[in-house]
Amino acid sequence: PYDHLFVAALVAGTSLIAGAAEEPHPATPGEPIIVHSASSNIDDATNTADFTAISVSQGNTRLTAERARATGLGFQDSQWTFAGQVVIDLQPHGTLRAERAVLQFRDGTLTQITTAGPPAHFEQWRTDSRRPGHGQADQITYDAKQDTVHLNGHARLSQEDDVEITAPVLVVNIRDGGLKAGSQ
Repeated sequence: PYDHLFVAALVAGTSLIAGAAEEPHPATPGEPIIVHSASSNIDDATNTADFTAISVSQGNTRLTAERARATGLGFQDSQWTFAGQVVIDLQPHGTLRAERAVLQFRDGTLTQITTAGPPAHFEQWRTDSRRPGHGQADQITYDAKQDTVHLNGHARLSQEDDVEITAPVLVVNIRDGGLKAGSQ
């Protein structure tokens, strides 16, 4: 679920921009989640962990950051906060860059990703000859239950033919491809 949801959040949000949905690579729940860091401090008494120069990967998805803090260890029921030059690399689909990312896990499933800039940026790489799609906002949130991507604060989506949509808030519905623009 971890890899698939990252891909779904980025690909679905940007495929609307690009004009044609692209299938994310299949979920690979059997692949291990690998955590590497320059240093770590795990406190079993408080059920927290702090990391520096961290990399978390599963399959083709890799998240890197200068530091991270996990409350609730593992990926069963936890919150992971990554800070400092956060990059989520979704080979071959795209990249998300932010100053901060918070990942919420419940019952072993990623339920929400919230990234913050200022601004958070994403880019979808295309398999056709068109240029990549881009988006940015002060905060980008993927809600797995609602299957939506919210771009909040100075939200902007653009595609290769110089079409750009801006609003204080943009909401992309991944299920139906709908896009709503609003002021809140």
